[in-house]
Formats: sequence, structure tokens, C-alpha cells
Amino acid sequence: MSAAPPALRLDLDRARAHWHLRAGLAAPLPGDADEVIARTGWLRTLGGVDVYLAARARVPGLSRAGLDALVEASRLRVIPAVRGCIYLVPAAHVPLALRVAAEVWRKGADRDLARAGSSWREVDEIAGAVARALARGALTTDAIRRALPAGAVRGLGEAGKQVGLSSPLPVALRQLEMSGVIERTLEGGRLDTERYLWRLAPRAGDVARAPRVPDDALDRLAALARIFCGHAGPATVGDLATWAGVARRDARAAIARAALVPVAVAGYADEAWVVPEDVEALRAPPEPTARVALLAFEDGYCVAHGGPRWLVDPAHHARRVRTWGNTKGATLGDATHLQTRTFCVGDRLGGIWEMDPDAGSVLWASFAPLARAARADLDRLATETGRFLDEQLGHARSFSLDTVDGVRERAAEVARVASGRERLEVVTRPKVMAKAKSGSKVTARSKPKSKAKVTARSQPKPKAPAKSKPQPRPKAPAKPTPRSRR
Repeated sequence: MSAAPPALRLDLDRARAHWHLRAGLAAPLPGDADEVIARTGWLRTLGGVDVYLAARARVPGLSRAGLDALVEASRLRVIPAVRGCIYLVPAAHVPLALRVAAEVWRKGADRDLARAGSSWREVDEIAGAVARALARGALTTDAIRRALPAGAVRGLGEAGKQVGLSSPLPVALRQLEMSGVIERTLEGGRLDTERYLWRLAPRAGDVARAPRVPDDALDRLAALARIFCGHAGPATVGDLATWAGVARRDARAAIARAALVPVAVAGYADEAWVVPEDVEALRAPPEPTARVALLAFEDGYCVAHGGPRWLVDPAHHARRVRTWGNTKGATLGDATHLQTRTFCVGDRLGGIWEMDPDAGSVLWASFAPLARAARADLDRLATETGRFLDEQLGHARSFSLDTVDGVRERAAEVARVASGRERLEVVTRPKVMAKAKSGSKVTARSKPKSKAKVTARSQPKPKAPAKSKPQPRPKAPAKPTPRSRR
């Protein structure tokens, strides 16, 4: 695909305002939660509370029961989607997402079955028995195994263990799911778990009204590109490739097939892409907004463009943060996946927050002093979110392997930032501390269980540095480097 001249040249502020708007964070959008998620992006489900937090950032006041009810009604589905990851996907997008996920999964399943000494014929026989068992009602995986005729599922022995398959049953369940015969629903009626019930999928209603899935693989990827750039554009070829889990050459071919429009974003990318209907919207100045939102762990707003650096004032790019999948951590300027939950004030990331599991309340700390109105909004959201987590969910774990101790450590980190003491190194149990730069003191919603005094309405006074050893001035963060044209 030859490079086309950009239809528009934007600055980063204008692009970020558009990301914020399309992510559903600039102002509440009309419609039910499944309709809002269809417009603003699929939500990751990691076995923790953050699928609810991401939905509430876009649908203020949404209850746990309200979101769970949409899953029970199959208006939202918990399915493997891009990269094989589990997402909460609106019904209209489910057939496409499943078809794309199936293509990736099938290749690995072919290899694993061969190595384990099984076959698709054996899987098909088990799948038929599973479908008959589920005709009597939803069942867990263990209950399905017990409901099948004796000898229907054999163990795969040591060969199966080598590839992570104790039997062909998991492959049969995934095949039925990928083909749309069965679906996951909520064990215990809630999304903050990775334990599911299996049931026969609906064959009418919203799923029947979904667009037909293209037969051609490139057309399917083009449909994905339109969905992604509809809520994350302007986006680069690399952004799409990372989200969809495909090669850059395939992402570029999909962009061409989807007839997306090139734009240039100064300081971000010489070549980015938007859906055609967004071009006129980008020509107009953005509507000003100072709306405050508490974002989820792995919120799409933070990860869609390769990390939070584009959303943070460059003055804070050198600030150390916890990162997902890397115990050494990183800076806000180079991190791709934050482990700490963040909040935004307008379209900028303004700080971090966490639930204090001992106090039963939410703490927040900003990267820089905030206006009184923003502080008041954060106090209100902290109270509402703390009550939601405490009363409707009973915990604040981010993912299935997260622990209360992990939440407690993150809350202590927020308290340290709020009290003016920040870590020099990112470690599991930090011991080395440094003082924050002058003027960067921040506040928390409630008093944590620590010696540091934290208030909701005032900035704590910084301690005077020792006269004999003055604190060195931190180095200025590196300026962001625009992405090159690819």
C-alpha cells in the first residue's frame, strides 16, 4: 500500500481529545451499557473487578447487577477475542470476534492434539455429547464431565501433560464455543471470576442481527480495523497490529481494505488512521471537558496507543510506576502496561488510585496539584467507587491471581505518593524512598493506615532536606519521539 498524503494534520492535543471522546470518557453516552461498550471498545475480563470499573467509567453509576444482567441476557458475551484474550464483547461483534479467535486457536489445537495422541474425530464425538448434556441446562466444566456417559472422555496421559491437555474435553468446549454452539455465562452470577458455566448459545435475538462475518480473512481483519479505529483512531499500523495480534503487513493490508483515512499527528505519528466519518469531527475544535474518571487496570484508554505517555504531561514522563508483567517497573514515558490504576482529569492522566482494603475506602494521589473542582469530583468518585467495591463486590482484586496483600501494597504506594514520599526503585516491597519534587504534592481521599498524614483537602507540607546533603534535582524527562512513518 503506497503512502497517501494525510487528509489532516493534527497536533497531539487534538488527537488526544478525540481518543478521550471516542473512549466514552469525555461525557456519558446515551444507551445501555452494551450499546456504549460497542461504541467505546471491548473490555478485558481478567477475573477481577476491573471489567466493572471500566464499564462504570463510561456508564456512571452502573451497578454490578446491571452489568451481570446484560451477560445473562447474552447482550454482552464473555468470549475469546483478539489475541485469544478474554473480553466482554457486545452481541453484534461476537460472531466476528469468535471467528478471528478461532483462526488463531485452531493452529495451536491441531498441534497439541497431534502431540497428545488425539484427533479431531475424537473431539467431535465429545462435542456432540457435551451439546446434548447442555440441552438440559447450564453446567460447569466439572459437571459436564460427570454428566457425560462413562468412558466418553479419556485421559491423555503423559503426552497430554506435555502440551497441557489432560483430556480432549477442553478442546471440545473451545470448539463448541468458537463455532457459536455454546457460550460462557457467569458462575455465581458475576464477572469477577474466571470460573464459568457453559450453556447453549442463543440462536435468535441480538446475535441473529449481527453483521454477517466475511468469508475472506482479509475482509474479517478489515472489519476489525474499522471497529478498532472507530474507538481508538487516530491509530497507527502498529497499534492495530498489537491489539489484533497480527503482523504489521496484515494490519496495513486490512487498513487499505477498510478504506480508512490517513492523518498525521505531530509528536505521535506521521501516519495514523481514522474511520472516514471521523474526519469532519477532527476538523472542528474539541468540546472542552474537565470530566474526572477513575480508570480500570488495563483500561483501553491507557493501552490502545502503546502506553500512557501520550496521555501524561511530559513533565511526569520520568516518574517511576508499577508495570504489568515486569517487576522492575518503568516510567510513565516508556511503560506500555501499568499495574497501578489511574484516573484522568479531562483527557490527561492526572494520577493514581487504589482501594484501601483495610479502611474500606479509595485513596487517590495526583501527579501535580489539581483545581478545587477536580479534587471535589475525585472525592465524590472515590466515595462512590469505594462503596461500590465494598458493598457490591466485596474486594478490589484486579485479576484472578491478585491478592488482598497485592491490593494493600498498591494502596500503600498511593499513600506514599500522596504524603510526598516516592519510591526510587519499583520493587514488590519497596524500601528505598525519595522525596517528591517541590510542587508535586498530592492528596488522597481518606487517611491510610500509615504514619504519613494524608488529607483530602490540603497539600501536606514537604520536609526540609538535610543541609549537609541537599537533594539533587531530577533529570528532565526525555521528549517524546514521534513514531516514524511505516
